[in-house]
Amino acid sequence: MKNNKKIIIGLVIILLIGAYFAWNQKNDLYLIDVGGQTTEVSEEKWKKIEDSDSYAKNFEARNKTSKEEFSQIITVFLNTMTSDRMIGEKITDNEYLQMFIVHPDTVTVQIRSNKIQYWVLSRQTFSIANLGLENINPEESETNFNLYRVAFQNEIDNTRFILDSEF
Repeated sequence: MKNNKKIIIGLVIILLIGAYFAWNQKNDLYLIDVGGQTTEVSEEKWKKIEDSDSYAKNFEARNKTSKEEFSQIITVFLNTMTSDRMIGEKITDNEYLQMFIVHPDTVTVQIRSNKIQYWVLSRQTFSIANLGLENINPEESETNFNLYRVAFQNEIDNTRFILDSEF
């Protein structure tokens, strides 16, 4: 009888420890419900920022790369992507790339990803210092756009991976 009590107490302790770790793990995620499916966003990698609209959730990267002027911002739109949002260079059937100058010596790169039930927009601003692109506008010609694309191809590929795997 005494051994049974020890076994039961041991099992209860194990269950409580397991529940504690499961609860803690869920608290390290932001949960986004989109069209009946739940997307989990890592709180370790992304900081939730205030949403000005009810149809979108905004996240800021907790770390920025050495080339970034500002932290990456990702917006998860809780509605379907309409054709007017499918702008920029079509990378794949569901991805679109834009690059433009907002501030001197920087380029802003936006990638839109159509997830069918919802869509995601990534915005990153990179320094172009020391790249020889200071007087070249990516919006002026296809050649200029391609110069920027080659210069930031690794960053573009990394963002596409993030949008596919984390959002």
